[in-house]
Amino acid sequence: LVLGSGLSSVANAQPAPQVYLNGAPLRLESAPIQQNGRTLVPMRDIFEALGATVNYNALSQSIAAQKGSTVVRMALGTANATVNNLPIKLDAPAQSYYGRTMVPLRFVSEAMGADVSFNAGTRIVSINAAGVPAGGNGGGTQVAGIRQISIPAQSVVPVTIDQDLSSATAVRGQTFTASITSSRPGDSEFPAGTRLEGTVAGVKKRTGNEPGELDLRFKAAILPDGSRVQITGDPISLDDDSVVNSDGRIVASGKAKNDTLKVIGIGAAGGFVIGRVLKKDGLLPSILGAAGGLLYDKLSGKNKAADARIASGSKLGVRLRSAVTYRDTTDYYNERSNYVKL
Repeated sequence: LVLGSGLSSVANAQPAPQVYLNGAPLRLESAPIQQNGRTLVPMRDIFEALGATVNYNALSQSIAAQKGSTVVRMALGTANATVNNLPIKLDAPAQSYYGRTMVPLRFVSEAMGADVSFNAGTRIVSINAAGVPAGGNGGGTQVAGIRQISIPAQSVVPVTIDQDLSSATAVRGQTFTASITSSRPGDSEFPAGTRLEGTVAGVKKRTGNEPGELDLRFKAAILPDGSRVQITGDPISLDDDSVVNSDGRIVASGKAKNDTLKVIGIGAAGGFVIGRVLKKDGLLPSILGAAGGLLYDKLSGKNKAADARIASGSKLGVRLRSAVTYRDTTDYYNERSNYVKL
């Protein structure tokens, strides 16, 4: 992003405010700037001072940060941001300023659960945040290790689907994405900001009393730095019959290890069912696998057949059919090591 004199003159029109965190000056590698009346500060300094992990994708100029279960995403030069996939409109977008990535202080702080106030007389911005040291931790750029992270076959990656998918409208070969979900840094196989890329391998529309089906496959993980990691994965339910926690890692259990599962449409109350359709005398089909033996009766209309549908925001698991190894470019190795032995 090339900056013109316009941003420089706006940023320097008046002295930048001082920033305090929990009563002490926030340690910053470069001074704050102002744009459209908003204070911007160095990206990594503010996120890490508030206890978040932040990743920057130089190719897409996008930012992904996580603290606990909160995930913030934004990109340079755009007012569109998200907090846990909810859209937010920014008064001042993130900017590259003389080689520094600057982000809006109030938005970032409040998204991370902090309170922000501004004293116009003293020109001091005060951030009050629980659980972090006064003044922050000094900021600075973390240098990612050159280590590799390995994920064994049958590991399960929890994700959130990014787009609506339906057997009524989907076509074979259609691509879609799913975002990694986690409750705290290090508890997923991939770092925050990673998206899994999938494809619709097969579609069967509902026909009469026959339910619709979606055959989904996952083929790549797109890491926060934009690098792609090839994977071979398919959907799996996250219920107790399908997955177990083994030494800090979610893995497929029992028969789920061998099943090739599809999304089945039967008008289920949970929104979608993952399993296999088994015919029983042509009258009482059973959906087995991750669905746990759910039956529906075509004649009585019980659990009526429907088109298979997964709404955007739905949570499911991706079972990795083969082992995956990727290069650690974000220092995620240390965080993941808190959960599993790498």
